[in-house]
Amino acid sequence: MSWTGDIVILFEDANVGTLNEDIFVSTKQTVPILLSGAATVQIVETSGSGAERTQNRVIRPAYVRPSAQIMTRAGTPALAKAKAFECYDALVPIRNAVIYATVVESGYFYREINPLQEPYDFGVDDRKQSRYVFNVVAIKRP
Repeated sequence: MSWTGDIVILFEDANVGTLNEDIFVSTKQTVPILLSGAATVQIVETSGSGAERTQNRVIRPAYVRPSAQIMTRAGTPALAKAKAFECYDALVPIRNAVIYATVVESGYFYREINPLQEPYDFGVDDRKQSRYVFNVVAIKRP
């Protein structure tokens, strides 16, 4: 499972939304305007930062630091902001946790997931949808 896939799992577990219904991954996927007027979430993997090595792990890094941008869109700023804070609240508590995609698959150990800022108003897009954005970085086992 990818880093962005693990974020989706956390969002689904926190009842933020459902993949390909109101949660979308990648900039290549067109995010629809929902007929219900509900907010959507877009997760885009970003560059991350350098890996962390330890004295016992010289061939592979002990931890990697992937990052992502979380963007919410809605018809009103209040809806976009509320959804952004639902996403934020789902990620903040993650410390020393293993995230499992399925019962059968072994999960990835996350030392922490840190938002780099609180969600902020990113203005409206070309479809007049209000947007809120924040960035997160994780420290996890490769």
